Amino acid sequence: MFALVVDGGCETTDFLMDLPLKVRLQMEANVRWLGDQGFIHNQQKLNRLEPGIYEVKTKDPAERLFCFQDGRDWVCTHGARKPGKRELPSHIAKVRKLRQRWLEERR
Repeated sequence: MFALVVDGGCETTDFLMDLPLKVRLQMEANVRWLGDQGFIHNQQKLNRLEPGIYEVKTKDPAERLFCFQDGRDWVCTHGARKPGKRELPSHIAKVRKLRQRWLEERR
């Protein structure tokens, strides 16, 4: 499990640290489970947005941590309050862009 660092900053860490403690612990538990087990089959905790791109979820309040899968690795890119239908495509596009950058740098 990785949190992506871009230009010296980590949006994942910033997002998690801004969450209320109870919500942060819930999100961290979901991320830890994902890293340890390799997948979460419960769609209330992990939702596939498109092939290879996912959101780790909390229910109340509805927070999302966006990530992608690279082989057996999971890479978290950023987080946000649950986006509406108009906002979601921009989050997916951001994950796509960061995944492409990740893949190019790993070559």
